[in-house]
Amino acid sequence: MRYRELEIYLQQSLQQEAELEKKRNGKGTRLAETINLCTGMMREQKLAQKAQEEPRTGFVQYLSDIFRFDGISIFGLQAIVLCITCLTISTVADIPEFLPVFMPLFVLAVTPAMFRCQYYGMSEIEAATRASNAQIVLAKLVLAGAANLVCMTVLISLEVHLQNSYREISQIILYCLVPYLVCMVSMLRLIRLRRKENIQICMVLVLSSCVCWGVLAKTMPWLYEASAFGIWIVAFLFFAAFFIKEIYFIVEMRKGGKMYGIIN
Repeated sequence: MRYRELEIYLQQSLQQEAELEKKRNGKGTRLAETINLCTGMMREQKLAQKAQEEPRTGFVQYLSDIFRFDGISIFGLQAIVLCITCLTISTVADIPEFLPVFMPLFVLAVTPAMFRCQYYGMSEIEAATRASNAQIVLAKLVLAGAANLVCMTVLISLEVHLQNSYREISQIILYCLVPYLVCMVSMLRLIRLRRKENIQICMVLVLSSCVCWGVLAKTMPWLYEASAFGIWIVAFLFFAAFFIKEIYFIVEMRKGGKMYGIIN
């Protein structure tokens, strides 16, 4: 009798163990099905997000966008400065050394566009964008450079026409480029290193530069003679090197999506 009871007990135990094993297998199967279902849903969601993502904006397209926002102010102010400079130069045609006095004004004309984010306290927002502000600064510099190139070409052509000679054209070109590079380098350094009041400091520096070039034209006329041509070349190479270095730094910041300058 005892053997019979033991046999029944063992059969029941084996049956319970089999049922528990089935339940475990069932739970494992359902867990695997759930994992596969979630994985499939995540893949579908990822594919849908990729399909909805906008294509990355190229620099040319970004430049056209900046032109729509800042093009009028940049080119409009440049045109006003060009008209004033041309009218003034036409009255002093025999004095080309006064040409550097007006070149910083073209940098002054782009100052509002370059310092707009600092003026309105938007530096932190620009730093949080995908392009950061380095691409914004670079795009504005391209627009400003295009406008300045046109203005300088007009001024040089006007001066050559008034002089009725091409002998001093190389000197006239340097008279335009050196003061322009001095002010542009100063402006970029202020954007990168100065925390507050940088727009006011930039305007003071530009206007002071105009006064300084006027004083030099009056007190040091020998500086504008042919014998001093080497001094202008050295000054051009010196400030051109700083300007190219700053542009290279902006390009590197743009590639890394980093901030160019200090958040106010």
